[in-house]
Amino acid sequence: MASGIYFSGLASGLDTESIIKQLMDLERIPLTRLQQRKNQYNVEKNAWHDIYTRLSSLQNKLGDLKLASTFTGMKATSSNTLALTATAASNAAAGSYQVSIIQLAQAHKVASTDSVTVDDNADLGLSGTFSITVNGQTRSVTVSSSDSLLAIRDLINAVPPEGQTSPGAGDIVTASVIDHRLVITSKTSGEVGRISFADPDSVLQGLKLVSDTSGTILSNALVQDAQDAKFTVDGLTITRSTNTITDVIQGVTLNLLAVTNEPLRLDIGHDTQKAVDAIQAMVDQYNSVMDFISTKAGDKGDLQGDPTLARFKNDLWQLMTDRVAGLTGTYQTPWSIGISTGAVVGSGTLTFDRSGKITLDTAKLTSALEADSSAVMAVFTNSSKTGLVDKLDSYLTSLVRSGDGIIPSREQSLQDIMDDIDDQIARMEDRLTMREEQLRRQFTAMEQALASLQSQGNWLAGQIAGLGAYQQK
Repeated sequence: MASGIYFSGLASGLDTESIIKQLMDLERIPLTRLQQRKNQYNVEKNAWHDIYTRLSSLQNKLGDLKLASTFTGMKATSSNTLALTATAASNAAAGSYQVSIIQLAQAHKVASTDSVTVDDNADLGLSGTFSITVNGQTRSVTVSSSDSLLAIRDLINAVPPEGQTSPGAGDIVTASVIDHRLVITSKTSGEVGRISFADPDSVLQGLKLVSDTSGTILSNALVQDAQDAKFTVDGLTITRSTNTITDVIQGVTLNLLAVTNEPLRLDIGHDTQKAVDAIQAMVDQYNSVMDFISTKAGDKGDLQGDPTLARFKNDLWQLMTDRVAGLTGTYQTPWSIGISTGAVVGSGTLTFDRSGKITLDTAKLTSALEADSSAVMAVFTNSSKTGLVDKLDSYLTSLVRSGDGIIPSREQSLQDIMDDIDDQIARMEDRLTMREEQLRRQFTAMEQALASLQSQGNWLAGQIAGLGAYQQK
């Protein structure tokens, strides 16, 4: 509406404001239609973006299905997880083992035989240098008479620069203070981690750890002796310096946790669940996409009857159900491993889901994975790139790729149309503003003309009335 003060129908008595509004409403009909067109294009753009989001999610679900580890992974199962846990790499062989744990590996630990001080922050008056050796590595620590028990702990825990043997021994042992006593623990478990000392300045003797300058550990200073792990696998006795063992069964890592009174069972087998979960995730997302496309393309959908969307739906269904080229043997198709277009009914045939959704028979898939996981993997991905995932990923990339993907291009095209409509709307609003101002000027001129005529009429009437009165005299 034009700005400024306007008084309606002062001379004519007409509701010119209402007349102008009605005329402008007629003038605005093309503008309203443009806005409606823009709103429809925006609805379509949002619908395409929703489809883009769901297709991108489907493509993300394909990532794990490109990895050999998803299909060829192995798992280790212990009959007593309180005593033994294990993990298996893909190069592990399937099998079962009897394991007995005789003793666990433990780190050498020594402590002051008695309280060194009543105040851990007080100066101890000890000075000099002592050395600590673990697994052939010797470190030197130097203390001064003003150092407290806590300060000496920190000096031991300091890590010397790379390639140097001092100051500190924090790379081979850990020191702590408990009940006013110094505790030193090897960072290397087993016999190879045994701690030895040299105490030429009698500092460690003052700390009640050794009995002489050669570093003989006091008998009652021993808290925990160095000890290797000892266990048996299928009757073979084995020792290791650590409780985490990677070199006994190929591809299997054993974690010894507790001594056993009787043998436990360790089973190495195919980890089918990882592949089942990944395939189920893909199927679920695919079905979500097909449901959404059916809704958007349906009778009341935002993209009703769109031929591009109909083509997408058909292409996706085809990719998910086609025979895989170049494969031989039992598993050559999605349905041979449990993916189908519907549930099996009494006659043994498959029902057809008109929405294009598929079903996954996890029992059949698991059986196929256990029988030949490599063949199952080839159905999804293979060196010839003919697998279901290979082709589906390539197709989805053509749909959602930024810049030149079909859907981003469609969204951009719709946005360009809306931008053009915005320009048209802006120009039309300018014209409508000028048209409204023109109407107001015209009606104002009409009111002014009528007012002038009324004034002239009133003057003329006055003159005639005056003339009549004069004649009567």
